[in-house]
Amino acid sequence: MSYYIAQVLGFVVTAGAIINLQLKKKNQMFIVSIIVNILSALQIFLLGQAGSGAIICLVAVVQILFSIWHDKKNTDVTLVEKIIFLILYIAGGIVGYNTPIDLLSIIAAVFYMLAMCQKKEQNIRLFLLANMSSWTVYHFVLGSTAIFAQIAGIISSLIAIYRYRKKPTSENADKEE
Repeated sequence: MSYYIAQVLGFVVTAGAIINLQLKKKNQMFIVSIIVNILSALQIFLLGQAGSGAIICLVAVVQILFSIWHDKKNTDVTLVEKIIFLILYIAGGIVGYNTPIDLLSIIAAVFYMLAMCQKKEQNIRLFLLANMSSWTVYHFVLGSTAIFAQIAGIISSLIAIYRYRKKPTSENADKEE
């Protein structure tokens, strides 16, 4: 029964991934990311992989909360915080390490950490694109429906990167001619 619940959660995570990267405001992206990460951790756990992937998703929730706090205070993430989260992600990955595929969750975590340290939404999307690429292979090996979240997220991210790109101004267009 837990297998089927996990697969349904994978589809819910997919919906969140599609919505998340189409959001224009960073705070909205953060809130949806919290929900998606909690559901992803639960899904990985229900699939019997209570290892690095689940731990990394929960560390991501904490990092998002720190990012929201920094955003409200209009402060930058400190180098110390970046190092602490890098250590937490790697340590969580090592503690939960079961098979070589768990290395992909650690790599994905590093990209996620870098995404959450960005101020510009486009930079967040680019780092999340690398993050989702690593998770895609991870979920493929697990046989998880969350792979659709990653694929949808990659497509959604590419659309959002294009949609919110900086359009050349008429000055820049004149310089190119």
